[in-house]
Amino acid sequence: MSDWVDPPAFPWLYPYIDDGPRLDQVVQRPVVPTALVGPSNEVGDGLYALVDSGCSHVLAAPWVADAVGVDPGRSDRTLRLGIGGSTVSVRFVDLRVRLLAPGGTDDEFVEWSTEVGFLDEWRPTFPMILGQRGFLDEFTVTTSQFARMTAVEAREEFDHRFGVPPAQG
Repeated sequence: MSDWVDPPAFPWLYPYIDDGPRLDQVVQRPVVPTALVGPSNEVGDGLYALVDSGCSHVLAAPWVADAVGVDPGRSDRTLRLGIGGSTVSVRFVDLRVRLLAPGGTDDEFVEWSTEVGFLDEWRPTFPMILGQRGFLDEFTVTTSQFARMTAVEAREEFDHRFGVPPAQG
């Protein structure tokens, strides 16, 4: 369950961020400001995360593990995942993730615990990826290429809006 630390009311709207150029075009990406909290430190400034519904987990670059004071190499939770056309080994560590409020201060955020996977080699443009487990299961998230915005709301909002019961299991 999430801890709500003096955040502004939902929905939170984040503009897409330019990524590229890619094949001579700038691509717009759904990216949100985050922070990770580890046993000895927190990392937040400039820790932007790509919202990726095709990713199963929350993943982060290896330098982020060092910055928050964890050693993924000591984890016995390892999984082989397909990323960027290859299969990589990912080691998971339990951390606290913060979603920073749009346009707010570092003191305006929501925070929750989840496992974060670390890769030895990081190729994505952004230092974190927020996927299905650990982010999309914590919130209702809507992305719109048309509006070039990402909206984050309380997890129950989808069920209230569309009148469907929460999925079981």
